[in-house]
Amino acid sequence: MRRLLSILIGAWMISFTFLYASSSSPALNASLSSIGVTEPFETIKPLSGIQKKYSSNVENHYKRYQETQEDYKKVEEKFKRENVPLFFSLIPYTESHFKPRARGPGTAGLWQFTILSAHNFGLSVQKGKDERFDIDRSTDAAIACLKSLKKEFGSWYLADFAYGMGEGSLKKLIEKNKSNKISVLLNDPSFPSGTKSHFAETLLLDGEVHYGKGVE
Repeated sequence: MRRLLSILIGAWMISFTFLYASSSSPALNASLSSIGVTEPFETIKPLSGIQKKYSSNVENHYKRYQETQEDYKKVEEKFKRENVPLFFSLIPYTESHFKPRARGPGTAGLWQFTILSAHNFGLSVQKGKDERFDIDRSTDAAIACLKSLKKEFGSWYLADFAYGMGEGSLKKLIEKNKSNKISVLLNDPSFPSGTKSHFAETLLLDGEVHYGKGVE
């Protein structure tokens, strides 16, 4: 009984530590700044309450992150070498739960590429050889994709939105609002809920993984 109680207390403390670090405004502001957001987290009303809303999902992502350190470090190093914000290196946790063989509706692999997107960024998708399942090759393609989106839209956070909803949908949203400010776009009722949850969960995970300690 005493051993069980210790385990339960330990699990609670881990959860509490995670949620506290993830909800730290300095950590989240550091993450936002890394992808070109100049508005403080506290002033972006559509993001208020995301710590509570997505805490369970992000805690699961964080546990998976701890379980996949060897493979994740290879992904992270590629992003460092290419000078792409480490925020994006965590997308596989929100897209595929960092499962290289994951499949979604018309998508596959760590980065959940469609067949068309895979072809556009140099991946072979053939019977018996689907490079979307190759961690190294698919990560290189993801980096190329994100760089292309950054060049097209001018900022990293817009590249993330485009990655989630598609370039066409983001262009329409920007044109509709006559603004590309994150607070304005996220506040639009037509902003895709899946893209918002993808962004919010990645933000919280990045805040914990890369900025959760020593950020003042």
